[in-house]
Amino acid sequence: MKASYQWLRELSGVDASPSEMAERLTRAGVEVEGLTAFGEGLDRVVIAEVRGKRPHPSRDKLTLVRVWNGKEEREVVCGAPNVPDAGAKVLLAEVGARLPNGMEIAAREVAGVSSSGMLCSEVELGIGADAEGIVVLERASSGRVGAAVADALSLRDQVFEISLTPNRADCLGHVGLAREIAMLFEQPFVLRAPPAPQRLLSVDSADTRGPVVTVLDPSRQHPGETLSLVQPAQGAPINVPIAIRDADRCSRYLGLVLQHVQVRPAPFWMRYRLHVLGQRSIDAVVDVTNWVLLETGHPIHAFDLDALRGPAIVVRTARDGERFTTLDGIERELSTDDLVIADAEVPVALAGVMGGAASGVRATTRNVLLEVAHFDPRSVRRTSRRHGLHTEASHRFERGVDPNGLEHVLRRAAQLLGTVAEAASAPSASDAHARRIAPVAIALRPGHVESLLGGPVPASEVRRVLEGVGCEIAPAEEGGWRVTAPTHRPDLGRPEDLIEEVARVRGYDHIPSALASMAPSADAGDRRYAIVRALREGAAAAGLFEAVNFAFCSRRDLEMAKAPLDVVALSNPLSEERSVMRTSMLPGLLSDVVRAQRHQAPRATLFEVGRTYHPAASTPRRVVERPVLALTLSGPRELWVGDESPFDFWDGKGAVLAILRSVGLVAETVRDESIAEHAPWLHPRRSARVVVGARSVGVLGEVHPDVVEAFEATGRPIFGVLDLDAIVALVKAAGPPRARPLPRFPAVVRDLAVVVPEATTAADVVDAITQAAPLAERAELFDVYRGKPVPEGRKSLAFRIAYRDPDATLTDARVEQVHAAVVQAIADRFGGALRA
Repeated sequence: MKASYQWLRELSGVDASPSEMAERLTRAGVEVEGLTAFGEGLDRVVIAEVRGKRPHPSRDKLTLVRVWNGKEEREVVCGAPNVPDAGAKVLLAEVGARLPNGMEIAAREVAGVSSSGMLCSEVELGIGADAEGIVVLERASSGRVGAAVADALSLRDQVFEISLTPNRADCLGHVGLAREIAMLFEQPFVLRAPPAPQRLLSVDSADTRGPVVTVLDPSRQHPGETLSLVQPAQGAPINVPIAIRDADRCSRYLGLVLQHVQVRPAPFWMRYRLHVLGQRSIDAVVDVTNWVLLETGHPIHAFDLDALRGPAIVVRTARDGERFTTLDGIERELSTDDLVIADAEVPVALAGVMGGAASGVRATTRNVLLEVAHFDPRSVRRTSRRHGLHTEASHRFERGVDPNGLEHVLRRAAQLLGTVAEAASAPSASDAHARRIAPVAIALRPGHVESLLGGPVPASEVRRVLEGVGCEIAPAEEGGWRVTAPTHRPDLGRPEDLIEEVARVRGYDHIPSALASMAPSADAGDRRYAIVRALREGAAAAGLFEAVNFAFCSRRDLEMAKAPLDVVALSNPLSEERSVMRTSMLPGLLSDVVRAQRHQAPRATLFEVGRTYHPAASTPRRVVERPVLALTLSGPRELWVGDESPFDFWDGKGAVLAILRSVGLVAETVRDESIAEHAPWLHPRRSARVVVGARSVGVLGEVHPDVVEAFEATGRPIFGVLDLDAIVALVKAAGPPRARPLPRFPAVVRDLAVVVPEATTAADVVDAITQAAPLAERAELFDVYRGKPVPEGRKSLAFRIAYRDPDATLTDARVEQVHAAVVQAIADRFGGALRA
């Protein structure tokens, strides 16, 4: 959210620097992320008076303008289409000025005519969004000719970029932030009642029907203020009947009629403040609604009264299939859960979200119905999510606005519309009050404050903070307090909320810190966390990058991934794409691969630690969560030399074995025909089961071509999934790792190259080596060769074998004997022979 420093000063009465305000707010939990200065770089831009104008002698679209800058007359060449007549005031950038956009002003010739300065537009000065013409000040402007524009038009401001937590809805308006600042600087805050409207419709009070709220604040005198009585427009209503048919979702609705409205540009002071806060100026009426929203934090809406049928207002739920076009021009199909504002026939607004195109204010609007209402946050949130509409209004209604602040908001809007749009207000607004929302009363014991904050807090300090927040405190039983929270703070509902206010306002640095006492444990507690962390580190060491995906997905994603379709469905999903809990990690990781490929990143090496979710077969509404580690490899290997080749099954196997080695487990892959049934998302002939000893801990293989095609991926991705419960159980059963003594005798290393049938795996040969030679402590494959002179259908496997006797130094004779036994075992088992 953006907030104006000057506006906060006006409302709070606190005369502190922007940096001091920002520091106090941030320390209290209202984080100010940055400050942006406005009105800078305009030192040599002044207010000038037009003394005359004439056409450029050789350019049709240029005008020679004679201006007075308070010291001398100058002639300036101007290409704007809106050069005013003599007597008007404009903004002149004098020679030597450097504008905020970097432009330097110098005396120069334009088509043969000398120009001493430049008449500027709002965009060129950074004070607005209008680039169509130069700035022409209102006739009533008090700016003195020759005065610096930054001072004359009060352009200097600092804008806070504030990051609010969702519970601080009260700070979504400048009034709420000003209340917070006054409290933090220990100054009283007074919410000033708005002045009376300048123009009031001259009607008999007997003309009103039903409950009303008067526009003039009856609790406040208005000394020195004058009212102009205006005759009502012929045939236009003075009030509009309002009916609320869903009191749970709309507690109160005020509707005020304003006539003789002038839909024209808002004055500069209003447009400029909206500009620095990131709001685009539309017209005087819409700008007032935005101004009131930014000031009070309460959204309001203006209807074209003549476009309302009846005219009447009915707050109701939509009819199923009812269609409605919002202000953004999109026709939407409504559901029975959508709360709408309707006239006597059709919807004219989505309650709390957006108005309708047919009833919006336009250039021809002369009569307006002003809406000020309170809607249930959950109702607005559901409608906003359903239609994908997140607006400034819905952002505030979803978090909660003050249900008892409507009258102040109404009077402020009526006063501003009378000032900037010459609107004549009805003397009272129709008031439909379907449900009273009372302040929350909370029982608080001072001792509870101390126990929660970990140290003594004076009762006077607690009272000061809570009263500064706006709470009312009364004595209660057993020395406690009965604290009534203000309705502008919907986040205060229990004692802990009040104590949090005390903590943040006093400063979190006042909370004492102490080391927690920890009892020693023989087994250091559950090792699961450490095991999973070691697996993560092992995956990263294997060259994989951790991914984090939503646990929600769509049923269609699971169907495409050939994953189990017995799912846990969400009762209130964010969208169809997030409607069920995942039963497999494959859709998320494969979607990551596809996203990377579409962004010209063909290589993807990812892993994810998460859970899959499955309905319990025996207990209804119970969910079984299965923790897993999944990985995927896709694209070309990263090679320093040679041609690129894609990842294959063996790369996946290497990664899986390395991950399991990181927790001390020695695994292998085993072909299993049942994988096609239990893991249909893998290629039936390029997949295997991962086993540790006799226990299966996962599966690994190429993704099934049908799944790859369904996700529109390219290549042959590798996917593996490991059961974390099984791995943790195996690691715990193995006990803590034990160090082995360093070997006392040296090893003897021999290389062995054997020619074996093509179907023989290196793992089988290694198994034969270790069985034939107990002294072989390590056998590693370092070369595979096919081609002449190796016969067709056979291959050469080269191993490096380390022999070691733990009790004595090996002699050459004994090594030769053991090595010969290895060669013989390979010949007997595989029909292998030494490579010549």
